Amino acid sequence: MDWISQFLNKLFSFVPRLWIVDPDESGVRTTPRLKKGIKIKELTPGWWIVWPLLQNAEKIKIKTQVVDLRPQSVWTNDGQEIVISGSIKYRVASAKDSILNVYDHDANIQSLALGIIFDYVTNKNLESLKRDFKLLKDEILKGLREASRGWGLKIEVVYLTDIGKTQNLRLLLNEPILRIGDSDA
Repeated sequence: MDWISQFLNKLFSFVPRLWIVDPDESGVRTTPRLKKGIKIKELTPGWWIVWPLLQNAEKIKIKTQVVDLRPQSVWTNDGQEIVISGSIKYRVASAKDSILNVYDHDANIQSLALGIIFDYVTNKNLESLKRDFKLLKDEILKGLREASRGWGLKIEVVYLTDIGKTQNLRLLLNEPILRIGDSDA
């Protein structure tokens, strides 16, 4: 029965369709053109006509989003180990750039922010970090805005939710700590 659905989809691909972009979305429609490459049209909220045989259309949410940063353990330049976590508030400013230039906003923003935090903290000592957390937030915000330029995103705010001293304990053994199936009975 799946073949009937596939057949009908192919048959109706010759017919234009109404395509709705909701108020909290923006979209992009691409149309290949002979000898001129691809025409790209940014779609605002409303009704649009899409020819499935010739055009591809994609939507993206443009509402403000907040992404969490996982806790990251970092050594300061004076040998202190701290853990930092936070969140980043952003929104999609350009659907065209956002859809065509970056794959996964949340994952990329998280990775960029963790790298920026690492670079900043490893060049500071613990006392200078304690004195001014606002400087750390400003540095992350500035770095994210610069690194995500061209992605169609507007990075609005960086929040630091947790900062604390920590100590990582790593065992360097050649033997496994726990052997499955061993019993001391």
